[in-house]
Amino acid sequence: MISLGIGALIFAIWFVILFFGKSIGLSMLLFSIPFSYFFIYILEKNNKIKNSKAKFLLIPILLLSSTYFIYDNTFFNSMNLIIIPILFCFMILRIIGENFEIDIDTIGKILGSFFNPLSFIGESTIKFIDSIKERLKINIKSNNEEKMKRVFKAILITIPIVLVIIILLSTADEVFANIFKGIFNQMINLLNSINISTSFVKIICIIISFFYFIGLFYYICFKYEVINEADNKSTKTNDNFTIKMILISLNIIYLVFCYIQIKSLFMRNTTLNYAHYARQGFFQLMIVSIINLVTILIAKKRENKDENKTNRLINSMSLIIIAFTFIIVISASIRMYFYESAYGYTLLRLLVYCALFTESILFIPTVIYILDKNVNLPKTYFVIILAIYVCMNFANFNNIIAKRNVNRYIETGKIDLYYLKNETGEDAINQIFKILETSTDVDNVKAETSKYLKETYNDINEENMDFRNFNISKIFAKKLIGKELQLNDN
Repeated sequence: MISLGIGALIFAIWFVILFFGKSIGLSMLLFSIPFSYFFIYILEKNNKIKNSKAKFLLIPILLLSSTYFIYDNTFFNSMNLIIIPILFCFMILRIIGENFEIDIDTIGKILGSFFNPLSFIGESTIKFIDSIKERLKINIKSNNEEKMKRVFKAILITIPIVLVIIILLSTADEVFANIFKGIFNQMINLLNSINISTSFVKIICIIISFFYFIGLFYYICFKYEVINEADNKSTKTNDNFTIKMILISLNIIYLVFCYIQIKSLFMRNTTLNYAHYARQGFFQLMIVSIINLVTILIAKKRENKDENKTNRLINSMSLIIIAFTFIIVISASIRMYFYESAYGYTLLRLLVYCALFTESILFIPTVIYILDKNVNLPKTYFVIILAIYVCMNFANFNNIIAKRNVNRYIETGKIDLYYLKNETGEDAINQIFKILETSTDVDNVKAETSKYLKETYNDINEENMDFRNFNISKIFAKKLIGKELQLNDN
């Protein structure tokens, strides 16, 4: 417990040092590496390691953490604030022997690993204090000790309840609200007068982080129980008539739909505006293809071992649905391509391509699963999706989007400069520079571009960058714009 407590305190301080008042850059990697190592270390010390192979998940965790100082993509930076903790919890639970399936229980276990430590904050803190007293050989009468525990527990429970009641009563009565408003204002003025408000907030953040970390370490090391359920396979026979009806009906519908797609979209045999026609459904088609995958998995899971004829029919219908789904994916991709050509390139449209590509790759293990039910499909899906997601983080989407839009501007004179300025950031500066080098200048685009580059240069200069928020993309952009400004001055 002393190791857990000291570790929680060190990481609480380190967390505040790295992230308080700073944008995330190199700090994410500087926190992820020691935190992961320490967590695995305390698991080994408590003999909790049951699956060492799960440590390989550290690779995508650290790769995703490193993107914060390599690129400046707002979308992936926000997504990874969710993905990295989920991956970390998933890794820890797998290390201690937890098994997962694609069901609601998996979501519950992962969410539980986030929130359950909160209920062990009091217990873990008391045990930490007891361990220190025992190490220092401090003897306190048991009665006083019990009183301290009760007082500490009462404070932890009372404070949040009192705060909630005060907030509710304050919203109900303005006079009551003014009393506490005056008290809070006086406290703030006092803190401002002695110039310790920032330090005070930091101390509060350290305390909160300490409580959470010690609760987390204690919960995983001592309280989390892995329940290995015996394989109680049901011997009841499933009624597959409904499944067969669904598969046959879907195949008939998809046959008609795919015929229309081949005739109207692939052969361009339609009287509709082509860009409008292309816009009419790539998201819907993507959702339909996902529904098809889920239907196939359910159908395969409901097979009865002694009904070979029925199983062969289900397998055949499932394989035909995959073939139709592949055509639907191609149709959605073509629709997106023509829509992009007409209206330009954005992150969302590029993400659609990635989702469709991922689906296409998932067809391969799905076909193998249909032919051989022993394939571990959840694990295969997880590895494929995670690998593609990590690759997406390193693909520099902002640069790709800017390059395509600038090339479109050179060819057609059309460009959404507002989108490029607000969405692509420093990752795309080298592509935006090409606008200044072109002979095309529609609606004073060059002047707007030059103004944007100067503003970006000033923003980077004004940012107080140190090792915590260090970012390669911003450094590169600053040097590139600086050279251009120096040439213009000369």
